[in-house]
Amino acid sequence: MKMTCLRAGAIRLCLAMMLALLVIPGYIVAPVLFAGAGSQALAGELAGRIFHLSLVTLLFLAAAVASFWWRMQSDGQIIGRRSWILLAALCLLVAINVFGLAPLMADIKHQMGPIDLIPKDNPLRQKFGMWHGISAVLHLLASIVAAMLVATSPIGNDSKKGTCPSL
Repeated sequence: MKMTCLRAGAIRLCLAMMLALLVIPGYIVAPVLFAGAGSQALAGELAGRIFHLSLVTLLFLAAAVASFWWRMQSDGQIIGRRSWILLAALCLLVAINVFGLAPLMADIKHQMGPIDLIPKDNPLRQKFGMWHGISAVLHLLASIVAAMLVATSPIGNDSKKGTCPSL
């Protein structure tokens, strides 16, 4: 099997995993945690840990995709500007959530104490809710961008045959 085909498979795998690292924690795990955990505080703590791990992993996978694309370009294959912009946008959205909003929300939670004991009209709880909502919107946008990457990004081919063989 040609190196370009191995690279194409790695790109497919990375892109699919990046999408999964957004969809599974955000739209499957978190709702199950909040529905089944004994308290919102415990569910939030667990969800926060899962999000952090999955989103940092996503950034490493994005770096792998970028390095594969960089190599493909040096081999003469064209990676369109749109693909690079989508990858950069995804990284930016995820980085804002992981390194900007998550620490901010953790600080608010630390000031508040267990959210289960705080009245809904408490200013800190409302502030937390606002930042959590912004984070959720960024997560949704990142999920859409990741889906666009999976659907439209170049993955490479075997230049002699025109395509990589299926396994």
